[in-house]
Amino acid sequence: MKRFLVPMAFVLAAIQPAWSQDIVIGQSVPLSGNNADIGRDMRDGALAVFAQANASKELGRTIKLVTLDNANNRQRALDNSQQLLGQHGAMVLFGYNSATNSLDALPLAEQSKVLFFAPFSGSLSLRKHPNVYTIRASYRDETAKVMEAKRTVGSDKAVILHYDDEVGRSNYEAAATAFTDAGLPKPKGVATKRGAAMEPATVDALVKDAPHYVLATTQFSQVGDYLKAVDGKPQQVPVAALSFVNPDELAESLGGVARGTVVSQVIPSPRMSNQVAVPVVKSCAEALTAFNGGKLNYTSLESCIAAKTLLVAFKKAGGAKATRESVLQVMGTLGRLDLGGYVLTYSPTSRHGSTMVDLTILSRGNRFVQ
Repeated sequence: MKRFLVPMAFVLAAIQPAWSQDIVIGQSVPLSGNNADIGRDMRDGALAVFAQANASKELGRTIKLVTLDNANNRQRALDNSQQLLGQHGAMVLFGYNSATNSLDALPLAEQSKVLFFAPFSGSLSLRKHPNVYTIRASYRDETAKVMEAKRTVGSDKAVILHYDDEVGRSNYEAAATAFTDAGLPKPKGVATKRGAAMEPATVDALVKDAPHYVLATTQFSQVGDYLKAVDGKPQQVPVAALSFVNPDELAESLGGVARGTVVSQVIPSPRMSNQVAVPVVKSCAEALTAFNGGKLNYTSLESCIAAKTLLVAFKKAGGAKATRESVLQVMGTLGRLDLGGYVLTYSPTSRHGSTMVDLTILSRGNRFVQ
């Protein structure tokens, strides 16, 4: 009986799983727990863009976004990253929900030579890594904008609320540097536990020295705990929060209690969908509605913008022939990208596409306005 010798290359091709024919993008965000809504918005904003690209066969290969639930837990985020790069063969790691849940993925990204793109964070703890490219301003940029606005009304004494961990301390230092660079004293920092309710002692420490405002570098839940604790009390100190706060969640969960809270924004307002000057907002709103009937918010808009940027990189990296290495290499050559009223710039010496910061305030009707 004859034996047929089958070339090894044919055997390997035959046993390749189906997903290897797709362009796989790996994402780790919370899909359960208190931040599940944020994670779903981050996922759906990108899915809306990729669905359109797949329908038009824009890249010649199907784009597959694999989103794993990290439950806002650092260990689960690491496990997810290992799974995305290994089992799923992700070409890019994309749109992670925070610096804390991103840090452990960076050595893996470097080892695998993959792009780590558009984390939802302005933390300096991420921005020095060569595989990280962003679409948003840094927390230092945001702090400088808040500080300048506050100084125009005579408010120059701040206290900075931050998490009591590695990333939280990094964010405190980044924010504090904006003050010292402007010739102001370094603000006091008050630490709070990540993932826990704010303790009364923390509230007392924030208002103790009668600051003009609290600058929050935490998520909306901590800001909400503080606002509820001081509501109606004489020692109430207003809040200005960096974009890590989800403004939509803050407005929905607190309403009038949070009125007057300032939140910095690093992307255009999602309510600009009818404005000709910012067509990317209209485009993202229409894409999301077509995808799942959803209403655009700050989180889904940021994810949509990031996904549109990634499509540009895939095309320049070879489209259907793109590889991990080619996508990473091409990011620094994209130059100036106008996505429709939102401009990003990348070069070999600049991996962070934007420094744009706007300030919004929670006004009547529980809406943030500029």
